[in-house]
Amino acid sequence: MTSAKKKRPPLVAVCGRPNVGKSTLFNRIIGKQRAIVHDEEGITRDRFFGNGSWNGKPFRVVDTGGIIEDPLDEISKKMQDQVRLALEEATVVVFVLDGQAEITRVDRLVAEELQRLGKPVVLAVNKLDNHKLAMNSYGFYELGLGDPFALSATHNLGVEPMMDAVAEHLPDPPADAPAAEDGDDDGAVAAEERAPDAPIRVAIVGRPNVGKSSFVNALLNEERAIVSSVPGTTRDAIDAELHHQGRDYVLIDTAGLRKKAGIRASVEKFSVARTLRAMRRSDVSLIMVEATEGLGEQDKRIIGYGLENGVPMVLVWTKWDLVENKEKRFKALADDVDLKMPQIKFIPWVTISNLTRQRVFGVFDYVNEVAEAARRRVPTGELNRLVEQIKAKQNPPSQKGKHAKILYATQTGTRPTTFVFFVNQVRLFHFSYVRFIENQLREAYGFKGVPIKLELREEKPK
Repeated sequence: MTSAKKKRPPLVAVCGRPNVGKSTLFNRIIGKQRAIVHDEEGITRDRFFGNGSWNGKPFRVVDTGGIIEDPLDEISKKMQDQVRLALEEATVVVFVLDGQAEITRVDRLVAEELQRLGKPVVLAVNKLDNHKLAMNSYGFYELGLGDPFALSATHNLGVEPMMDAVAEHLPDPPADAPAAEDGDDDGAVAAEERAPDAPIRVAIVGRPNVGKSSFVNALLNEERAIVSSVPGTTRDAIDAELHHQGRDYVLIDTAGLRKKAGIRASVEKFSVARTLRAMRRSDVSLIMVEATEGLGEQDKRIIGYGLENGVPMVLVWTKWDLVENKEKRFKALADDVDLKMPQIKFIPWVTISNLTRQRVFGVFDYVNEVAEAARRRVPTGELNRLVEQIKAKQNPPSQKGKHAKILYATQTGTRPTTFVFFVNQVRLFHFSYVRFIENQLREAYGFKGVPIKLELREEKPK
């Protein structure tokens, strides 16, 4: 019911032992620095998807967690399940090996598993940074999986011939197939530049263990993201596609944002950076907060980041099934927001339970409304008629006999939604009057869930 209806491009799965360079190769294939790369084992935990195209053939590519023989803890076991899901779904498998190491028992077990799977396999023998080291690749013929490709993902050596081999196993795209798209990595594409029917990108953000991955899994009805009671299980921003009631969405499950004092590992610093970037490239961010706890300092920081960057937001109170007196708690949450962050009254909020799936799909009513509001543009003529009404309601302030004047206004952009008001002297405008202007804009045009940026500029006398 909720899976994408349209025909998706074939999938290329990148697999192998931990720390053989899978994420580096993944980034090379998609041409962007998307997956976290670090010399610590086990950085990639969930399946991480991207889009690419080679020799005119579009495809999706998935970076998987490192394959280990005997997973002991809960997270490691679930990581292995994620790898197998990716291999089952894949059209082609890229098996990455460490060319500077001997073939290990795990390498042989993976090779046997891939042979049983019966899918096309391309051997990528990585970390061969020069012609002398490239000779090491010949030893990997003994795995019985065909020609090994000597490459260095770090230095972009040998990747092209490997990708030529991958493309040979990919089907030709239909004549009417659109080019593969990927989310903008460094910032959101302006709403007006995206097609009206483009998928709505939804970032799911919050503190660790608030229920972000459980929310994604409840929507997809599968364990797409690893869920564990251990905080910090998700380390990267994981994209998942969803089709719901005729609309396409891309869900971006992000790493939990801790307080700065709790960010010790360098890997976690990467995760935080990716989470904030995911907010910026989203169309709407769902700020998830535990209903049993209310707004904490870290929740306020996350929302504050969204306000500063003009990120459209919906506040989602999770774990509603744990609340006993729901009517009383609902009012308490409203009071909590009014007391701690009165400036976010324009952000809609909803209570959900991932366990019972109560209102998890209802969240998208708010997502659609906020996404539409974020694309809204007010024509200049209409805006200036509103300016006249604003001045009629309440005259701009004056200081020492000098009257503040609004000459005219225009909307200069979205994401963030920005209005520029040309005035005679900026210093004459008190912040309370600027807030009054914002309230009037919201009263006239809604902008539910959308931060508004107001700029005052002095119009030089002619």
